[in-house]
Amino acid sequence: MKLFTETCTLWLSCILLLSGMNISAFSYDYSSTTKCLVEPQRAQYGGGMIVNPEFNHSLEGWTVFGQGEIEERISKAGNSFIVVHSRTHPLDSLSQKVLLEKGKLYSFSAWIQISEGRETVSVLFKTTDELVRGGKVIAEHGCWSLLKGGIIANFSTHVEILFESKDTKVDIWVDNVSLQPFTKEQWKSHQDISISKVRKSKVRFKVTHANKTAIQGAIVSIKQLKSNFPFGCGMNYHILESTDYQNWFASRFKFTTFTNEMKWYSTEKIQGQENYTVPDAMVKFSKQNGISIRGHNILWDNPNHQPNWVKSLSSDDLWKAVEKRINSVVSRYRGQLIAWDVVNENLHFRFFEDKLGENASAVFYSKAYQLDPNTNMFMNEYGTMNGGDEKASPANYKKKLKEILQYPGNEKILLAIGLQGNFGSGQPNLAYMRSSLDILGATGLPIWLTEVSVGVAKDTDQAQHLEDILREGYSHPAVKGIVMFAGPIAANFKEMPLADINFNNTPAGDVVDKLLHEWKHSQALEFTADDKGFVDVLLFHGDYNVTVQHTEANSSTTLGFRVTKDTPQATINVRICT
Repeated sequence: MKLFTETCTLWLSCILLLSGMNISAFSYDYSSTTKCLVEPQRAQYGGGMIVNPEFNHSLEGWTVFGQGEIEERISKAGNSFIVVHSRTHPLDSLSQKVLLEKGKLYSFSAWIQISEGRETVSVLFKTTDELVRGGKVIAEHGCWSLLKGGIIANFSTHVEILFESKDTKVDIWVDNVSLQPFTKEQWKSHQDISISKVRKSKVRFKVTHANKTAIQGAIVSIKQLKSNFPFGCGMNYHILESTDYQNWFASRFKFTTFTNEMKWYSTEKIQGQENYTVPDAMVKFSKQNGISIRGHNILWDNPNHQPNWVKSLSSDDLWKAVEKRINSVVSRYRGQLIAWDVVNENLHFRFFEDKLGENASAVFYSKAYQLDPNTNMFMNEYGTMNGGDEKASPANYKKKLKEILQYPGNEKILLAIGLQGNFGSGQPNLAYMRSSLDILGATGLPIWLTEVSVGVAKDTDQAQHLEDILREGYSHPAVKGIVMFAGPIAANFKEMPLADINFNNTPAGDVVDKLLHEWKHSQALEFTADDKGFVDVLLFHGDYNVTVQHTEANSSTTLGFRVTKDTPQATINVRICT
């Protein structure tokens, strides 16, 4: 961009560069989470606290758990690994006992293969009182797959690391096991480093005269106008009734999901009588305030959340009703939304699959895509990041995504991953959450945390746990947006209120405001050009104005520019004329 007149005295060059920070110690290795390899990769972190992690010393450190048998084998390439065979119980496997320290987070990984077919293999941590599921992978014969997961220690205790396969006919092959401990301070440090790498880019300003000689001492003032990371909040119909709620929301958030108002049971309570009055008004309010909307949802697979009249329909009549619903809601809001939750919770529930066939979800995505082909189409599911939820595990989530994409005509769908982020009370397992994001991030599809909520209001640590989850999501490079399901008590958000009845912040609200402030440049930044006319600065991705002033040249200028992750190396030239 060039601005000039006849006589010009000042140039401004803005060169956008990707930050070169090194976070190799905590690198996100996406490729290995999806590849099935002939030979496994080395143990992460050198195995961490695992004794004999790569089985270079036979069975040292490892024992049999249950009734199976273990033996060492060597591949054609000379790699040693362990095989568990003669299994009669799902937990028959090899094991190693380790001591977990209270307050530490433990990242787990292991390379897994099985003797035949395809089968889910899980890692479990056995205490004296319980079995804690730490991750799983769909393993197969003929290649090695990476099992990733983790655990957080709420108290110091010894645990046994076990592997589980429910099909006892298959042998489990294990290699290159790792369990790496991190303090909370180390974990937070990694988050901060990752945020600097994935949410910021280095920007160089060069200030020169028209003859390209440097101007030392020019004042470069940078003001951020907008963040380009979507961080939003759920919204409900109370927004139409309260100016206080409207002001509270619009002053903070530019992204939202309607909690219930766009759902089928809200818009067609009686068959054939559609009523979009409320969602239409909420869409109008959002547009007036520059708030982008995620469409939630077209259909919900939970049988308990259908319009009452839907449950008794025959298969033929249900198909007709579903087609009418998809055509109605998608056509009405086509091009006005940034996303559709096409089928909600279709890993936990099967209402439509049981009545309409196994391809029901895939057909719904096909129809929605044909009506609104430029909008992201999400699967939206809970439990995937929490640990212990087998139905919605990352492995099963990937399997369902593949089924949808393989349906004829769905190859080009803008498919996306919605993880609700409904965490219960107690310390969230951030190690498992990170491994889940790693696994799903390897698909290359955008991930959003779509309905983040934590515990209940009476939990004394609710605000801290909310901050932990939001930081983990924001710091992960695969996460492209976050929406909380929360709000003021005045709008009936009772589980995780962000404001009380008078719209004063709760502790959770303080956390949200703190992060909104922290994840952007809230104040103008001011720098002085060096003797070569340069100013280098690391900026959050977003839209900016920059003003350059110089007393000697008696001139100044202001221009707008954008910093993004995908910004190529570029130069913006501005010539100030007198």
